Amino acid sequence: MQSESKGELLSKVKDHIVKIREKIKDTILIKEAKNSTMIKESIRMYPGDALAARKILASNHERVENLKQLYPSPYFNYCEFVINGEKKNLYFSKFSFNEENIYSWITPAAALRFEKPGSASYLRPDGNKQVGQLIRKDQYMIVDGKIIFFSTEKAGKSVELIYQENFTKHKQGFILPEVVEQMEKAQDQVIRAPFKDPFLISGPAGSGKTTLALHRIAYLLQSPETAEYFSPDLIMVMVQDAGTKEYFSHLLPDLGIKGVSIVTFVEWAFSILDLQDYRYFTGTDFKDTDKLIYEHLKLSALRNQNLNFPKKNIYSILSEIYAFKNKAEQALFIRQKQEKSLDRIDLTVLLQAYLNEHQQFSLIKEYYVKTTSGTYRKRKSAFPVQYNLTVVDEFQNYLPEQVRLLKTCMNRRVNSIVYVGDLAQQTQLGTLKNWQNIGEVFNAERMVTLQKVYRNTKQILNFINNLGYKLNIPTEIKSGIPVNEGIFISKDDEINYVKKHINTSSNTYSGLPYSFTKSLALTPPITNWLSCAFIVPNNFILLTPKLNFAYF
Repeated sequence: MQSESKGELLSKVKDHIVKIREKIKDTILIKEAKNSTMIKESIRMYPGDALAARKILASNHERVENLKQLYPSPYFNYCEFVINGEKKNLYFSKFSFNEENIYSWITPAAALRFEKPGSASYLRPDGNKQVGQLIRKDQYMIVDGKIIFFSTEKAGKSVELIYQENFTKHKQGFILPEVVEQMEKAQDQVIRAPFKDPFLISGPAGSGKTTLALHRIAYLLQSPETAEYFSPDLIMVMVQDAGTKEYFSHLLPDLGIKGVSIVTFVEWAFSILDLQDYRYFTGTDFKDTDKLIYEHLKLSALRNQNLNFPKKNIYSILSEIYAFKNKAEQALFIRQKQEKSLDRIDLTVLLQAYLNEHQQFSLIKEYYVKTTSGTYRKRKSAFPVQYNLTVVDEFQNYLPEQVRLLKTCMNRRVNSIVYVGDLAQQTQLGTLKNWQNIGEVFNAERMVTLQKVYRNTKQILNFINNLGYKLNIPTEIKSGIPVNEGIFISKDDEINYVKKHINTSSNTYSGLPYSFTKSLALTPPITNWLSCAFIVPNNFILLTPKLNFAYF
């Protein structure tokens, strides 16, 4: 039998995409019509029936939203798999559309997309191995119903490129759903690893640590094998700042996940302590030396006292604990009190004192109870704070005391916590130095170090190596153009240089070499400050004194 030409293969896939999109569109219209009818009928239902109807409507609405996300890109992989002589056509995507053999990336069979054509297998939900022959495997990138990339692979043959378009004009950034399509086998195994016990994902900046953790959340919530243990209201993702929170809040819904609590430690602490009229104190206008001394004294008090939480003003509690003797520190503390502000150490002290007093953390939550007349009444009550899964992003920037406080909220039966970060990238005083600080022990198979850095080129990493910092440079990493060093006498000159070499209209690299800049005049003066501006597509990379990367 003569094999099909590239043109014939491309034509068939195009026709299939059109057909699938039409069916998805029809299904959306049918489900929306049913939802509309159900809404009208629920108005005349008894309260108990209406509540059940609302739950069904919420589920239907979520299904419609998933289909709407599926419509622009129905699938990204196809596997022709033969079991006992019976051919199975399996398509894999972000969400399922079983009517047309399209299955979610979390299904066990999706592991086939990482296998080589020939004898292959995957682990079924019942624990048994399903063995068969993988005849053909296709990889696609589809944008708004249009094929941008298409390759195919068969047994005994290398991967054949069928079609590729210059798709940089379609995508201005590397967004989360694309990672599902480009995921490697090792990453997929991390996502599907057993959920019990701590898990560590570490690696350099740009290696995809956080993306991997978010996919693990999506898998645990959606997989039939783990869904009974996890629900969005029992998961907390703790992030460093409001910007990261905003970023994560958009990424998880792209994987069909809504309702997961994404908070900063400050927000979490304020809610536990019920501090509604206070603000976070950063001390950014302090002199560096003053701030270091101030924080050092607070940390010493935190680590050398038995903290209590008597019912009185929180600043009286903190004043007794800190017992500042120097007038400069006393003045800074008085300023905090006047501003009704608290820093990360203050909040840790108050949380620890609260825990010593109450033995557990609790939150006030609203809920509904059914009355004898059949109506529902809103109530408020304190509920213990407990999570079946906690993800701590950039764990190296938390105090050991903060992590230990978070661990008291773990459901011990599930015992699931994911640490994401790198101990070598600490940026704050007093933070986690080693795992013994918090009594954490990892099994070898639950410690994953990512080696590839997707945001940097070989030239950038070589340049950093030449500065004396030892980095692992993967052989397969992409190449770029040379990195040059520029010296400037002021921040304004440096900023103007960066502006000049960034093409703001298309948000792409202007074509000039990556630049390493060093400012000689800084306010306030900081010794040994290296400010690296690597101008790359969609990224401006700032390198701090400890070589910690921040991407904008």
